[in-house]
Amino acid sequence: MARVEDEYGGITVIDDKNYRILSFDSIFEQSKMRKNAPALPVHNYIKAMLMAVVLTCVQRVLVLGLGGGSLVRSLHAYNGEITMDVVELRASVVSVAQHYFCLPDSARVHYLVEDAGGFITQESTEAYDLIFSDLYSADAMSPVQSKDSFLAACAEQLSARGWLVMNYHGPLGCHSSFFHALYALFKAGLYCTAPSGNVVIYASKAPIDAPLPQLQLQVKAAGQRFGCDFGPLAQNLAFWPRCF
Repeated sequence: MARVEDEYGGITVIDDKNYRILSFDSIFEQSKMRKNAPALPVHNYIKAMLMAVVLTCVQRVLVLGLGGGSLVRSLHAYNGEITMDVVELRASVVSVAQHYFCLPDSARVHYLVEDAGGFITQESTEAYDLIFSDLYSADAMSPVQSKDSFLAACAEQLSARGWLVMNYHGPLGCHSSFFHALYALFKAGLYCTAPSGNVVIYASKAPIDAPLPQLQLQVKAAGQRFGCDFGPLAQNLAFWPRCF
């Protein structure tokens, strides 16, 4: 349907009968949108990330990595009063997403062409309630998501009861330096393994008081607001393992 080249490589938009797909290399899907329901989340890892909206009171959101805008569309449809800052490295990705993927055009949604690693270290006068980090190239997770300094900067930018929600390449190795950094910087956390193998990590600035079955019911119920079933993913929700 369309193809754009920039200094980072190709961006391809593919249309079929029901869906529009964004790909960086024509092999993997970076984003997928149902054409007759743009706000409906399609990929399971996106659904898993969206489950975080019930974990805290959400007023201000940071999205690191735009892709085709799946998170942004769904969050805006969920609550148009949420203020969102959306950071994307590639101006071409923003342009393609705006042209082909029904991005919200709202004064409450700010699209910023910047490096996520640099943006997150900037001083901010207001904290975010949720930070969604989904930083991927054509075939791999961006190394910045595994860095202790990146996790520390995210923790610094969160409100007192805020959550970092990360699409991680998985599995969650509890003996890794990354996992040790999570425990050092956050009070508690959850994770959810999607059928694709992606692990969505939820890292909380505050202790988690609710038992796991209650949390699973809460995130399952959230699916109704997004027009889909979160039940199978809710069953995969678990507390971080303690390995040390």
